[in-house]
Amino acid sequence: MVENLHAKIYAAATVTPESLDMSNVHGCSTTHCRAGWAVHLAGDAGYALEKRFGWELAAMKIYDASCPGYEISPVRFHDSDEDALADMKKLAGV
Repeated sequence: MVENLHAKIYAAATVTPESLDMSNVHGCSTTHCRAGWAVHLAGDAGYALEKRFGWELAAMKIYDASCPGYEISPVRFHDSDEDALADMKKLAGV
């Protein structure tokens, strides 16, 4: 579980223009897609989930545990960078 996941993912994805790359789950330690950020922010537990279930299901499980009442559609993990940022910004309440 990651407290304030929506806000933390949005903050991480907007540190630099290169922080979000929806075409690459884990570009490096500072560049991920939306699902990659969820896994990364969950730390070792997130990476263990990813190893066991794959990145998409791991991210969905992290969202489920972190954001009660919110169900992310896996389709959101295939948005463009611009669409993903807009949705993340809305969810973060920014």
